[in-house]
Amino acid sequence: MANHAKTDHERTTRLAEGEFAIVDMCNCGSLQLHLGDLTLRLSPDVVRGLMRTLGAALAQREALLNERAAADFIGGGWSSPESQRGKA
Repeated sequence: MANHAKTDHERTTRLAEGEFAIVDMCNCGSLQLHLGDLTLRLSPDVVRGLMRTLGAALAQREALLNERAAADFIGGGWSSPESQRGKA
């Protein structure tokens, strides 16, 4: 008789549910990430790597946005042509 615990992907246990995603654990031990209509079955190692990559991407995004905001602040200071509009 086949070992259904290794092949049964129908039975899952809900691990977490948020505003944008749901994570279930499959009976085979993999994690199922549900994003709307999209479901990904991932090993825990892949999820850890994905978390690191997404964390790095968010940190890089924040750094870039901070750099842009600083450049806009310096470039759009009191002496810029945009600040002189409306002055006689």
